[in-house]
Amino acid sequence: MLFNCKTVLTVFTLATLSTLSFQSMASESSVCSDPLQRICKDTEIQQAQRNKYVAALQAEIHKEAEANALARIAEMKKQVKPIHFIRRIIQTIKIRNQEIMKSAKSRITGFESVVTDNGNVEKLKNYMYQAIDTSNFDAATKETFKANIKSIIIGNFSDFLERTDLENDVLAQFLGNVCGSDGLTENAFATTLKGERYVLVCPGFLITLNQTANASDRFNTILQAISHEMGHHIDNSKVGNEIYSKYLGCLADNYSNKFAKTKKDEKFCKANEKEPAKCSAKVVLSHSGELIADQWGIKVIAIHAKAENYSVAETDQMLTDSWVKLCGSRDEGIHPTGDFRIESLMRKNPDISNYLNCLSSETSALPACTFDGAVVSQ
Repeated sequence: MLFNCKTVLTVFTLATLSTLSFQSMASESSVCSDPLQRICKDTEIQQAQRNKYVAALQAEIHKEAEANALARIAEMKKQVKPIHFIRRIIQTIKIRNQEIMKSAKSRITGFESVVTDNGNVEKLKNYMYQAIDTSNFDAATKETFKANIKSIIIGNFSDFLERTDLENDVLAQFLGNVCGSDGLTENAFATTLKGERYVLVCPGFLITLNQTANASDRFNTILQAISHEMGHHIDNSKVGNEIYSKYLGCLADNYSNKFAKTKKDEKFCKANEKEPAKCSAKVVLSHSGELIADQWGIKVIAIHAKAENYSVAETDQMLTDSWVKLCGSRDEGIHPTGDFRIESLMRKNPDISNYLNCLSSETSALPACTFDGAVVSQ
């Protein structure tokens, strides 16, 4: 980047950073009445401030890390012969990312603690257990789900670097737009490393938490992301489509036109143009992993609101903090748009709407889709 990072960062005093939460600028808007207005539109000023701050901080971290990595990379190349070029590439990535983490930690004390704190991890897993227990899946399925969740490692980036080591998929993990080659992409993902279920929230996501006022706000900001990623370890790719057939069927019946078709979907739909229901089911199936993971995340958020006895205003704020990063995100054939995820999946969910005492007149006539199928607002 071409601007002076230190100059930009001085604009944001510590007092300013502590107030950059996504508070509504219009007191009348709420998640009930207009979720996109409340979460995305009313927070545009704060989003712009946050993005400017984060871009400057990332550039400063990256610049220092690159400078500090040069000598280490040169020394590594003395030890690893050019013929082992893949090992050289991987070691270069690891050194650069280690320096990224070192630089980030020197500026943001404990910035990974929200995902490495044992209390937070146990709290998240207990919420997932509750979400599973309060579902209507059969007992054997619930036990399988809970066993999967219990085995998940919620790691930090340094741990991830060590665990990937020289595995064949390491380059894909780094260069496939997951955390980015420098770890600074704002993202989170679920994967399996050496047979172990794993969830990682990228450093690029975590450094944005430096702007939140306290530990509770930081937890609320990360809640949807982590519970969503844990949900991937019990989605249909792991347990089969049949278990989630009611949920996916409801989405196919009511919302398939909201999802972008992949090239494979287009080909399938053209071949089955006389059977539109098959086309709808195929398009939903392409998005199914994300749709299922979102549903688990939403259930966890509702459980957290009840556990903390949040007021309607506090729940509005928590939902804004949890979902604002999805504002404006597009559908690439796998992830639904951010608008759909906020307006239809989250807002219509009965656990959320009932807790907020939303009125049926505040939403469209289309039903909410749950793991039990369609639920019509009362």
